[in-house]
Amino acid sequence: MREALGLVDTRRRRPMPKADPALLRELGRIGGNLNQIARWLNIANATGSHTDIDALVVATKLVAIERAMTTLTAPTTSDQPPC
Repeated sequence: MREALGLVDTRRRRPMPKADPALLRELGRIGGNLNQIARWLNIANATGSHTDIDALVVATKLVAIERAMTTLTAPTTSDQPPC
């Protein structure tokens, strides 16, 4: 409303990159699973029941998966097709 009245400058948003909806759904599912694993790891660590697991190895794997997902969702260059 303020923009229409000329009271504030119009905001310019970057256009959203196009992505395959199936890829986005799968990334969402993977992210949900990672959150569940991280929550389980934090609870096990807080309650002291982490003696059977190597928390450092699990946390390292979670970070590696997160980085791979970030690479998948990174914006593409102009000579590459969108996801």
